[in-house]
Amino acid sequence: MRLSNPLTYCLFFLLIAGTARAQSADSLKGRLATLSGQWRTHHLKDTDYLRSMDSLVPFLEQENSLPQWLAAYRDIAFANPKPSRYKAYYYTFMALNAANTKKLGSAIYYSEKNNNERISAGLFEKGGLSHSDMFALFVYFGNRDYNRLIQKYGTILPTLRTITAGVTAGKISKEQAFVALSILQVAEFTYYKKNDIARMDEAAQIARDIEDKMRGQPGRFSAYRKPFDYLEHSMGFKEQSGRNPAEAARLLDLAIADVRDTAFPEHMRADYSTGLFEEAVDFYSGLHKPDSVRRYLTLLGGIGVNARESTTDRVFIAANDAFLLGDEGHYTEAYRQLRNAFEMRDSAFYAVSADKENNLYALAEADNAHAEMLRSEEKKRRAEQANLYLYFVISLLVLAGGALFLVNRERQRQRLLNLQVSLARNFHDDIGPMLIYANALAKKALDEHPAESLTELKTHIGRIMNEVRAISHDLKSNHLGTIGDLAGENATLLEKIKETTGTGYTLRTENPHQPLSHIQYTDLVKITRELIGNSIKHAACKKIHLEIKALGPDLVLQYSDDGKGMEPTGNPVGIGLQNIRERVAGLRGIFLLNNSWPRGYSIQISIPLI
Repeated sequence: MRLSNPLTYCLFFLLIAGTARAQSADSLKGRLATLSGQWRTHHLKDTDYLRSMDSLVPFLEQENSLPQWLAAYRDIAFANPKPSRYKAYYYTFMALNAANTKKLGSAIYYSEKNNNERISAGLFEKGGLSHSDMFALFVYFGNRDYNRLIQKYGTILPTLRTITAGVTAGKISKEQAFVALSILQVAEFTYYKKNDIARMDEAAQIARDIEDKMRGQPGRFSAYRKPFDYLEHSMGFKEQSGRNPAEAARLLDLAIADVRDTAFPEHMRADYSTGLFEEAVDFYSGLHKPDSVRRYLTLLGGIGVNARESTTDRVFIAANDAFLLGDEGHYTEAYRQLRNAFEMRDSAFYAVSADKENNLYALAEADNAHAEMLRSEEKKRRAEQANLYLYFVISLLVLAGGALFLVNRERQRQRLLNLQVSLARNFHDDIGPMLIYANALAKKALDEHPAESLTELKTHIGRIMNEVRAISHDLKSNHLGTIGDLAGENATLLEKIKETTGTGYTLRTENPHQPLSHIQYTDLVKITRELIGNSIKHAACKKIHLEIKALGPDLVLQYSDDGKGMEPTGNPVGIGLQNIRERVAGLRGIFLLNNSWPRGYSIQISIPLI
């Protein structure tokens, strides 16, 4: 049985052209080099490169240089973090190459990776019998490592015994049934080689039971009917080989007819035909039928129309050529051919033995892990580089946005300032003269005809003039006074008084950034100066306390000293306090006086904020 049979099943995606086998390795390598050059110069897209490689790589499966040719294929396939069929294809190619170059451990490892990637990509079913187990059994069989095959088969056998019931219950897919029958086929062939008839019959019986249950569900398994017929007839052939040669020959012809039938998958025909031809050579050699042996050796020679069905097992060809030469009486030449065959076979077994000693499975695993680590580091480097570029672009955008915001805000401020200046000019130049004229008329009328109403009118006109003057000043000013500015101005005055008189002070503020209108700021400065002046002139105090804060919609000013307070006479309010009351009233505020003679006094003023 030829090694490629199960792997061809794994390579379901390949459409192998009939002429490709006849091309030389050098010609194929030349085509690979051309593809590589076109891809590296960006004349070939990644997907086109991968597809082109898929059509050529299977014909270089015996080349030791194949892993180097697959380096670019690997980099492209694994650049995508998502599951991809090309990742599975890469491991398939590596498994095929390792198996055909006698690197047994590496082949098993890559077949396991191939199985995992195909499950991730949705190409294989998850759970059940593993394609990598099937592949491993065929690798062992191809290398005549029957003991390891039997050991591996023993671990799978309990699952195989449940397949019949699974088919009956409708839980086994076509794919799983094919894998199960393929495993049973290689087990049967192995036990035949080992002359273990009981175990061979057991494997054949399990396969027959599965086939019987599948026939009861023709609709579910019709698409795989010919591959299943092939498995049934090839296993029947092996079962009858040592018992009924005529029946074995009939079943062998049926198996060959199954493979050559148009219903059999076209891309699997050549490999499965080759395997059957090799079995036919062994079978007819045992029956000493040189004509039949010669016929199938001719088919395996790969001449002309038989190019697709040629064998890559040179040992097999040499050994059977020796058989034919001996049968014809050419014993010296037969001996030479047989010795050549044994030397090649010893070399092959040495390679397998060395593979076991060097544990190429572990080496392949380590190499693949190292490659994955390099790919991860490259992805991380690219991600960091992309992040750096992104941060740079974001920084530029932030700076540009900030600069644009500042420029736009400055333009808006300038437009607002121009509007303020224009309004202030209009107040001063247009409304101001009108109010002066109205005030002059009121004064003249009051002089000629004194009356309380005229006095009140003149007072209101004066207040309106002050308001208009304050509004005009506020509009022209680039800066509105704040509670902090008011506190700062009083702190300067109190500090000077402390230096000259020794009178201490405490000054507290809250919400110092609260803005004040020009008239509020001006009157509050005058009010606090009046209060401080009264304390210094009349109270004989040692310490002054001033607190200015914004509480909700109001400004609250609290003033006190530790002097003697105001004498409780009939007229406790002097002209200074009267002026303070009038200014507070002009600001629409509230004035509260608390006299604690002879222990000082306190005043609280509350005005609405702008």
